Amino acid sequence: MTRIVLSMAVLLIVLSVAGCRYIEPEPEMAVPIVLPESYTHLPGPAPDSSASRNIQNAAPGDWWHQFNNAELSDLIETGLSSSYNLKALKARADQAWAAIKGEKSGTRPTLDYSLEAERIHTRSKTKGNSAQTDHGHDYTASLGAGYTLDLWGKNSAGIKAQQLEYEAACQDLGDAALALTCDIADTWVDILSVRKRMAVLERQIEANRMNLKLQELRFINGNASALDVSQQREALAQVLSALPLLEKNEKQLVNALNVFLGRTVGTPVTLSTEILPDSFFAPQPGIPSDLLENRADIRAARLRLDAAVQDVEAAKADMMPDVTLSASAVFSSGTLDLLFQNWVMTLGAALAGPLIDGGERKAEIERTRAVVREVVNEYAGIVAGAMCEVEDTLVAIDRQNAYIRQLEQQLTAVRVTMQDARVQYLNGQSSYLNYLAAWASLESLERQIISEKASYVKERIALYRVTGWQGAYLTQTFFKQPQDPKNAGVE
Repeated sequence: MTRIVLSMAVLLIVLSVAGCRYIEPEPEMAVPIVLPESYTHLPGPAPDSSASRNIQNAAPGDWWHQFNNAELSDLIETGLSSSYNLKALKARADQAWAAIKGEKSGTRPTLDYSLEAERIHTRSKTKGNSAQTDHGHDYTASLGAGYTLDLWGKNSAGIKAQQLEYEAACQDLGDAALALTCDIADTWVDILSVRKRMAVLERQIEANRMNLKLQELRFINGNASALDVSQQREALAQVLSALPLLEKNEKQLVNALNVFLGRTVGTPVTLSTEILPDSFFAPQPGIPSDLLENRADIRAARLRLDAAVQDVEAAKADMMPDVTLSASAVFSSGTLDLLFQNWVMTLGAALAGPLIDGGERKAEIERTRAVVREVVNEYAGIVAGAMCEVEDTLVAIDRQNAYIRQLEQQLTAVRVTMQDARVQYLNGQSSYLNYLAAWASLESLERQIISEKASYVKERIALYRVTGWQGAYLTQTFFKQPQDPKNAGVE
């Protein structure tokens, strides 16, 4: 027995030396992207310094509390607890957690048992045509134990890959949770915007109806022409035609909000807020390298890259032979009370590995290395896309704010123009059409400014999403995860 063990030890040493070229660690794959030191479009100073102080004192992750609106907070927390998408991603993370346990089972000894019982009947004929019948019992029990040594790190690489996949699934959950909070806030802002535009439109409709009555009265008194009355009817019809589109938009937004909240479409949504928020402060973007730590989708991509590298290590270890230790005990007897008195025990060790496989294992190594190259470029693409999103959002916030200021200046000028046109019309110095044109421009600008202010609020909300504001915190807060994945399956 000692000679056998010594021979196997020598053989393992020889195989280890021969297999070094397969089991040596893979060189680190360089990511084909260089991050700049800063963003091209840097944000300007915060418009509200008090809001800046508030965000520094805010609870981690609860960015929506910057609105100081209990209604929005309730909607977001409802969505985080009821969203179908988040529940599906949570189930996917649970699958990855179970996969870790399954992978770890391969590193532990196995113990199998079997129990058998037979009843044997024998009939034989003797001379004189007499028959003799005998019967007996046969009882068998066995135990078999086995353990495969992880000499080349195949099992450990598989476990690490599954742990990384689990952590990536958790990052997916955090990223989706952050995106959901922003989607709910965006939809809430859109609903407020539509309802405010509808209120302004209804006021404008009423004003146009009053103008129509005045023009009809002026026509009766000979102070206005039939053309003036017709033009006013056209102006009223124009503002009336805008109402159905706003009503359609509102209903579609409410339907979308119900989906985000995990509710059936058609469920009534009561919103009491009437004023668009404009006092919350968007986060500072920092520097591009911050995205590598802050964005959950980037962290998930990096974890999947590391998992792909572990798959290469497992494929290389598969080239090496497996060493399995085994032990078995067989108990057998014709009577049950003597079953465990008659036994045979066996101890063994087996060495098994590929000699000729047609290049299958080498092809698997090449495939997994190609997967690593694919995932590296996907990771670089996600990082580049994240930088683009931040740059686009910073530009949008700055230019949208400037656009609103220009629209407000335009509105002021239109009001002056409308007042002058009204005075000239009443003095007979200008046609009613000039006054109507200024009035229609004023009405359109009032509604447009509301819409553009809503867009500005949404761009600032988007900065939370593109900078990855506390996505991991959302996962830990609203979806309690199991223990540390490194200890998964160690019960």
